[in-house]
Amino acid sequence: MINMPSKPNFPRSQQGVALMIVILVFALVSILSVGIYNRQSLFVQSSGNVFAQAQAYQYALGSEIYGRRLLKADWDDDKEKGEFVDDLEQTRSSIVLPVEDALLEAQFNDVHGKLNINDVVDMQGVVIPLMEQRLKRLLNRLAINTLKVESLQDWIDENQDPTNYAGFEDYDYLGGDVPYHTGAQPFYDVSELLLIKDFDRKDYEKLLPHISVLPQGQAPINVNTASAEVLQSIVEGLSDQEAEALVARRDDKRWKDVAEFKSEPELNGKNFDAHYLSVQSSFFEIATQITLADRKVRLLSLVYRDSSDGTMHVIKRDQGQKYLITKDVMKL
Repeated sequence: MINMPSKPNFPRSQQGVALMIVILVFALVSILSVGIYNRQSLFVQSSGNVFAQAQAYQYALGSEIYGRRLLKADWDDDKEKGEFVDDLEQTRSSIVLPVEDALLEAQFNDVHGKLNINDVVDMQGVVIPLMEQRLKRLLNRLAINTLKVESLQDWIDENQDPTNYAGFEDYDYLGGDVPYHTGAQPFYDVSELLLIKDFDRKDYEKLLPHISVLPQGQAPINVNTASAEVLQSIVEGLSDQEAEALVARRDDKRWKDVAEFKSEPELNGKNFDAHYLSVQSSFFEIATQITLADRKVRLLSLVYRDSSDGTMHVIKRDQGQKYLITKDVMKL
């Protein structure tokens, strides 16, 4: 008979160590499991955020496409009537529309009702006296004295001649705490005005509703959509009361051409240059705000409508603007 060895009798201290190792391993596994679960939850939440953001942006693009179709339909209607005239009717209000799991808010902005600051010089950098005087009258009307038209002209032109426009050149900006060059080209975005030396931000906010940044020579002022202040920049000596009267009358009956605008009684005896005025618009902003899953996506699209055939072109898209919807909701 073979005697089997008896079960080894480990000391109690070794048994305690083994138990500690088992507990430690279990604790590590638990910690790793919790970490994996948390990372997985974070990944799922992050993926959901990305998906919601992408979905909301697609809704915004859909709003832009629909807006372009409305602008094309408006052009087709004008062509059928043989009367190409744009007014504030289609840009007066915003719309609020519930879509699948989201809320869409949108509005049109007619950019031709503003003064294009790029037109203070031509494409060769030569001053355009008419636009220079209009901008000076607008600054005076708004009581803005921290911005000079010459500063805009020097920002746009490519030369560094300090005697050219009596504004600011590169050396005026390169000596600052944060040195930078002038644009040496037309403004791309109106926010570039904040880079102009000595221009006060409060004055910028006063000026913002009345100016635009568009291609040079392609944005005549539409008298049917211009603000009272812009009308005063066009007509020297036009009082506040006369400008407001023109705007009120225009709301009831739009001007079919510039000659009809010039025949208004408030303009009798006032000599002004009607060059670069119009009753038709080609540049529009389509502003959209999408609310989806407590997130907001904003899109401001600048579109160009070709006056010859009504075709639409997107010039730029901006997702950095915050307060896009500013008009009362349209009553459907």
